[in-house]
Amino acid sequence: MKYITVLFLLFVQLGHAQVDYFNGNYTICPIPNDNKSKESFKLGIDCIKANLFIGGANKLFLDLIKKDSTFCDAYFFAGYTYRLSNMDKEALAYYYIADSLSNNKTLIFKQNVAFMASKRGSFKLARKKYNEMKQFFPESPEGFYGIASTSIYIGDTENGLKNLNIAIEKYKESGIKLSEEIYLIKGILLTRNEKYTESIEAFERLGGKITKNDEYRTNYAFSLIKVGKANNDEKLIQKAKKIYEKIEDKTTLSEVMLSEFK
Repeated sequence: MKYITVLFLLFVQLGHAQVDYFNGNYTICPIPNDNKSKESFKLGIDCIKANLFIGGANKLFLDLIKKDSTFCDAYFFAGYTYRLSNMDKEALAYYYIADSLSNNKTLIFKQNVAFMASKRGSFKLARKKYNEMKQFFPESPEGFYGIASTSIYIGDTENGLKNLNIAIEKYKESGIKLSEEIYLIKGILLTRNEKYTESIEAFERLGGKITKNDEYRTNYAFSLIKVGKANNDEKLIQKAKKIYEKIEDKTTLSEVMLSEFK
C-alpha cells in the first residue's frame, strides 16, 4: 500500500494544535536572553510564515543552535525548514533532537517526529512517538489515532482498530469534526480484521475525491466480494468486481485478494 493517503491524514491532524506555535507566540524551551537571538528567531519565523527565504531561515536557526545547544525550538524550526526544502532525513534528525531536549513538554514535537518517520517508512519510530503521546498526553486523540494509522503497516490491526475507536471519541469530545480520511482508515482496519459488513458501512460514508485511490478501492472491493459470496448476493459481487477493475495498480495486491476475483 502506498503511504500517501495515511500521511495526508496525519498532516491534516497536525494542523489543529500548531497555529499559535508556528506564529511564534511561544517557545517550548527558553530562548537565549539577548536581543540578537530574539530578533533572529522572530525573523526565521517570519520567513516561514511568508514562505520566503527558507534557506536563510534555516541558517538563522542553525546559528541559534550553535549559540545555545539546549534551545529545542531552534532544532525544531531547523527541522521544519529542512522539511520545506524536501530534506526529509535532516528534518527527522532535527525534529528528534528537539523532542529529546523538550523533556516531553509538548505534543507538537512528537507529532512531527512521528509524521516524518512515517513519511520515511520508519513506522517503528513513529509508533514509539505515538505511544509517548498516549503516555504524556492521554487527553489528546493524536496518539491513539497514530497507533491506528501505523497499524496498517506494522500489522497489529486489531490494536489499531481499538485505538481508532478511542481516537474518534476523543475527537468528538474535543469538538473536532471527523474527516472522511478517518473513515477510510476505519474501513481499512475493519477489512483487515475481517469485519467486512462493518467495513462496507465505513466505506459507504465516503464520496468524492477520496474514493478515487487504490487503498479505498482495494479494501472496499474485498469487503464487498466477501460479503457478497457469503450471502450469495450477486449484486454485491458485481459491485465488488466493478470497483476492483478501477484499481490502477494491481501489482501490489496479495494472492488472497487476487484469488477472490479470478
